[in-house]
Formats: sequence, C-alpha cells, structure tokens
Amino acid sequence: MRIVVNDIAASSGGAMTILKQFYNYIKEYDTSNEWFFLLSGYYLEETDNIHIFTFPNIKTSKIKKIAFDCFAGKKMIASFNPDVVVSLQNIITFGVKSPQCVYVHQSIPFQKIKKFSVFKRNERSVAIIQNIIGAFIKQSVRKADKVFVQTKWMLDAVSQSVPAAKKKIFLAFPQVESMKSDLSKFDNKRFFYPTTTGIYKNNHLIAEACDLLVKEGIEDFEVRLTLPVGAIENKHIKCLGVLHRTEMQNEYQCGTLLFPSYIETVGLPLLEARSCQTMILASDTPFSQECLENYDNALYFSPFDAVGLKECMKKVILGSVYPEKVNERYLSRASWQEFYEEVLSCKKSFF
Repeated sequence: MRIVVNDIAASSGGAMTILKQFYNYIKEYDTSNEWFFLLSGYYLEETDNIHIFTFPNIKTSKIKKIAFDCFAGKKMIASFNPDVVVSLQNIITFGVKSPQCVYVHQSIPFQKIKKFSVFKRNERSVAIIQNIIGAFIKQSVRKADKVFVQTKWMLDAVSQSVPAAKKKIFLAFPQVESMKSDLSKFDNKRFFYPTTTGIYKNNHLIAEACDLLVKEGIEDFEVRLTLPVGAIENKHIKCLGVLHRTEMQNEYQCGTLLFPSYIETVGLPLLEARSCQTMILASDTPFSQECLENYDNALYFSPFDAVGLKECMKKVILGSVYPEKVNERYLSRASWQEFYEEVLSCKKSFF
C-alpha cells in the first residue's frame, strides 16, 4: 500500500510530538508499505519505505495552508497515487479521491466554555480558529472516511457537533511518558504552570489570585511560569522561559501544578504532574476531569474565578492539603498500533 501523511502544519509542540510518535511506530513496525510524509521541514529521517517531502512556503501563512488543503493539495497528493491519505493536522485535503483519515487535535471549534470575538484584538486569532478554520475542520469530519480524536470528551464534542460522523470517530489517546515521583522534594509554597501566551491559557487569573493572597497577608509563596523572562510583573511570579524535560520534572516534583487553562484537547501537563503524584490545582473543565479521573491529589476551581483559585492555593500554602502517594489508575487509551491498523483498513472500508 501507498499511504500519504499530510502534516505540513507541524513544527513544534504537541503537533510535532504526535507526528514523531506516529512516525516512530511506522519506522519500527512497518517495512512493507510505502509512506510519503508531507512536512514543512526535514524533521524526520527517510528510510527505504518512508519518504519525506517538504513544503516550507505553505507553512508561512494560514491562507496558504487553507489554499493547499482546498485547491492545490489534491493534485500534489494524487501524484503519489495513494491508497490512503492521512491528515494529522485537523483538516483533510479536499478533492482527493482516495479514502482519507483525519486526526483532529484542535479543540477550540468544539469547546463550549467560551465564544471568542473577532472584534476584540486579544481574541481575534482564536476567534478565527473557532469560526473560520473550525468550519473547515467540521467539514473535514463530515467528509473523512475515519476521524481520530485524542480524548473521550473530544469524541463526545465532535459527535455532538457533527452527528452524522459519530460512527466513524475513533479514540486515539496520545502516548504519554511518565515522570519520576519524589514527594520528599515537595514544597507547599511553590507552584508551577507550564504555559504560553495564548489567551485561553488564562495566565492573568494566576496574577489576580496572587494579589488576593497578598491582601489576606499571605506572602510566602512563589509561582513559576514557562513564559519569557519578565513577561509578568509580579513579585510572587517568576518567569523561567522554556524548560527542558529534566527541568520540567523537577518543577513538578518540587511544587504544585497550577492549570487554569480552559481550552485543551488533552492537557499534557496534567498527565505529567499526575505521574509525579504531586498536587494539582486544575480548571473545572471536561479535559481536566478526564485526565485526572480517580486522582486524589487534585482540587478544581472555575477558570473564570480568581477567588476560587486563591482558595485552592491557600489550602496548599497553609498545609490543609498535601500530596500523598496514590495507586495510579491510568485512562484507557488507544495505542499507535490500533491507529495504524485503522488507517490501513480504511482502504478496505472505502471499497
């Protein structure tokens, strides 16, 4: 079989992690099928049956990417004469006659917690994803032969948004590498949030909660964020910049994870911190509840309530709650083997 994998959008973060996990599985277990990866750069190594083609220009703008997905891409992909086409970037290539699978990991168009406005400057880019790009994603779900999502809450949300696609949606939980637990290093005055500048990451809520703690006379604590140094001016917040994996593990072990983000597909830091068995203060959202199911070292707060977050932080600082060693019960998850097998069977179900 000849399979084309389109992931031109991936260049870093979770998208790159997914791409590499899938590639590594194919590299190790499949030597009989021929694979063609369409990427924005040479992120992967070619083998006898894995071929890499790069299109860096398409990655430079959302308009160019949509134009490729809707118009130019079908001719390019058809030139490979594929048996199956896999999109790991939320949107299929429209007009392709081969059976298509799409991996949907963009949750913004499917969440109902917040409606973003294009008329607000700080919300505009997210509003475009929610409304314009979201329309292409939902149309892709309708047209694809198989759809893969990472979590049960996403499976339910996508099914509700596109009811006709319910029977062709499959769960493919991403591979998560556990981190070492060491509760002896836990400091109840230290908090950590691996974050970015995205509006839904909700960084301002942490600053507000810190100010509320100070008003109550609680001063002995520090919140550590992975934002650029100096990004937030608050004496109780330290911006660390980008951290390596070993540094992340140390932060999880030494402090309490704060997670006020209200839009995520998985919420990888929740799973990483859970594997360290540390305290977690998380937004009360479907993804948090799923990732932390049956986990005792967690407290929840409304992602739009600084007082609620402050109260959770206060409990940790004053020692009212403390992480205890727990028996881990991980979420059920689909393996890359199952994903791979569903992709290959897409040709059979198409005819």
